[in-house]
Amino acid sequence: MTTTMKTDYIFHILPNAHLDPVWFWDWREGLNEGIITTRTVLDLMDEFPDLTFMRGEAALYRHIEAHDPATFRRVRRMIEAGRWDVVGGTWIQPDTNMPATETFLRHFSFGQAYFRDRFGFAPRVAWAADSFGHSAGMPEILAAAGMDGFSFSRPAQNILPLPKTAFWWESAGGARILSYRVPDGGYCCDRDSMPGKLDGTLNLARQSDLRNVGVYMGLGNHGGGSRRSCAAP
Repeated sequence: MTTTMKTDYIFHILPNAHLDPVWFWDWREGLNEGIITTRTVLDLMDEFPDLTFMRGEAALYRHIEAHDPATFRRVRRMIEAGRWDVVGGTWIQPDTNMPATETFLRHFSFGQAYFRDRFGFAPRVAWAADSFGHSAGMPEILAAAGMDGFSFSRPAQNILPLPKTAFWWESAGGARILSYRVPDGGYCCDRDSMPGKLDGTLNLARQSDLRNVGVYMGLGNHGGGSRRSCAAP
């Protein structure tokens, strides 16, 4: 969904659902929460033709495919319709701060192989919703995985000041990746916080040279996704 404002900024509303399937729950409960979230979003997409969605983590797609094939077919139809974006390219959303290079490479190798096999393409944008930091060598790894872009939310501006929200991140080895940090540091919202989120994002946009601004919408990071309670009053 895209909204053009009188100030000539373009806000891209990006519904998403970050999920930590093994933090609060037994891993089986966590994976099943992925099914519940996906069903909720698909029902809303059927009701609202303008609603779009993005989802990463190959492990969740595989779990849905194995245990709820009807829902998986609905996801595939939305992908084919251009309303569901497969992002991330990893098996799950990994810790991007300290793991060994081999860990990163396996995440992308297994994840991208799954997406190519099931959907005929591999994601081109990496996504780290809730990782608290990023290795200095990330551009090399992302470029090797076939990524053109990288979006992330942490660390926030008060922890790691950056002159721009969107920038070219270049590693010591020379690889560059177009990167975008969520302006307000958050990838989720609820109904009450959406107006403030939009106002805050507009204020941050005025301080930058960007015309296109991403606004991430979803409920929480442990299932969540886009629900009626995300909409602004």
